Amino acid sequence: MKRQLFDEIEHRRDNIQILADILKVTSQPTKMTKILRVANIPYDAFQKCIDKLNDAGLIRVIPIEKGSGSSHDKRTSYVFEATIIGINWCKKVENVYNTLEMNSSS
Repeated sequence: MKRQLFDEIEHRRDNIQILADILKVTSQPTKMTKILRVANIPYDAFQKCIDKLNDAGLIRVIPIEKGSGSSHDKRTSYVFEATIIGINWCKKVENVYNTLEMNSSS
């Protein structure tokens, strides 16, 4: 699994960085528990972020078909996946923060 997008930053992540981390984790269909763990966010923040990302069309919620055998956790009936727009947005955010980091270290 790829590391978080902004896990090496020494200070607190801002909301944009958290949203980008979620999108990075969901580049493939991902369950909520994995997003919480890898993006390192609490459940209440996750709910707010997912709503924002979904409303903006950057992520989609995919129901898991019953009997598909892909879900060991029967409490979770859906997965999350970043849309193409979300993946592109995440790349742009990463570029902006990389540029800011390069400029601040000069």
